[in-house]
Amino acid sequence: MAETKRTRNVAFRLTEEEYERIEAAATASGEDPNTWCRKLALTQTNEGYALTKNERLIYKEIAVLRFLLGHAFKLAFSRNEATAGTWQKLTAQADQRSDEIANELLSRRR
Repeated sequence: MAETKRTRNVAFRLTEEEYERIEAAATASGEDPNTWCRKLALTQTNEGYALTKNERLIYKEIAVLRFLLGHAFKLAFSRNEATAGTWQKLTAQADQRSDEIANELLSRRR
């Protein structure tokens, strides 16, 4: 199977330290820096825009807090069926409207 002919070029400048880090990562994966960068860039575009390392850390912390708080409230409200039912409705609503809720909160920051 023939490789697709590539006709376009992307170039960027790096410091010596940046290049050394890329070269080390590429070598560790058995590739040259150009191929490694190409694959990385194309993977990012195929998978969508991934979270940065810091964003993943924040997301993970929020997910863990949500998990713990959700279960804590379920335990606290489980003694009262009416309260437990209300809690389940609220959490279902929050899940369904998560984008809307987040956008509303973000709009308050502007």
